[in-house]
Amino acid sequence: DDFMAGNYTPARRIAAEPSARPPRGPRADTARKQPADPKQVTSNDKAAAEPQSPPAEANVAPAPQWDDAPLPTKMKLLVLLAAIGGVGAGYLESHLGHRIWPLLAGLLVVILPLLILAQRWVCNPVDRLLKLVSKTLTSDRPMMLDEIVAARSDEVGRLARALHEFSTAAVRERYEARQLRRTLDERIETATKQATRNLKDLAMRDALTELGNRRFLAENLKPLFESCRDAHCDLICLAIDLDRFKQINDTLGHAVGDELLKFLGTLIRGLIRHEDYAIRLGGDEFIVLMPACTVDRGQHLAEQMLALFRQQVKLVIKGDLKPDLSIGVASMNRERVKDGEALIKAADKRLYDAKRAGRGQVVGK
Repeated sequence: DDFMAGNYTPARRIAAEPSARPPRGPRADTARKQPADPKQVTSNDKAAAEPQSPPAEANVAPAPQWDDAPLPTKMKLLVLLAAIGGVGAGYLESHLGHRIWPLLAGLLVVILPLLILAQRWVCNPVDRLLKLVSKTLTSDRPMMLDEIVAARSDEVGRLARALHEFSTAAVRERYEARQLRRTLDERIETATKQATRNLKDLAMRDALTELGNRRFLAENLKPLFESCRDAHCDLICLAIDLDRFKQINDTLGHAVGDELLKFLGTLIRGLIRHEDYAIRLGGDEFIVLMPACTVDRGQHLAEQMLALFRQQVKLVIKGDLKPDLSIGVASMNRERVKDGEALIKAADKRLYDAKRAGRGQVVGK
């Protein structure tokens, strides 16, 4: 976590900083024994609290001076020792009368230490480094490379520090790539959900009047009716029809008819409550569903809609031909209907009663 926050420091550097040294003085033991405040341990510190292999500098004693010598120096020393040993074995063999066993013993004495030194100075550090690099390739944290003796000044130490920096940069890039991919996935998911909502909204909305359409009514009528019935509240339905709409289309054109429908849709949206449902069934037929509403309130809304329509329609329709509204009002409780379809039929019946009575009327009582 310190690495992700940019506070990561290699083990060698921490050991060299004065701030990382243990406290001195009579309070040193007390400071070391005080437990950490549990409130300060966050979920991001869990990884640091888990058992981890301590740095190699805490487990390994300081390397001998020859372990830190450059690799070419070590190789030259091995060659020199081999030459000296060979000369000594040859001298011994000639001095003892060209016997084979002194030669073999001398070669064994020379070769065995050379093999041990080569294994210690070259093979073991390189093999350990390769194993730790292989582990780091599948790890998300660069701490594993702290197990290398980073204090070595030979080629192995320099290679270890270079690989440590490389692994730190690689882990940081993997972390940033995951964050970027997660952000992109979230944005794509959000955009997809929003597009789906928009498409669903468009599919259930009348494009001309911006009211609900028949699909919207089909998906919401039954749940609305059942919720009102379960809550023991009334549901009012207004069936609205434009009078003389066909004459206006035939006389003034469909563009004027569309403007009239838009005007009526705007008027309905401005009069109903937020919880009411306004739907255009098609053509010049509209309905309004008003949950938790009284018959008197529905009757008053219908009469107010008729009055405002007559007052403002003059701005839309020019000439002697004036449209009007016929409205039927039905109540779920009063009509004792069993479902939403029956409620709409009851409102339609009152609507046709208004048309038969001369149009331009509200019939609800």
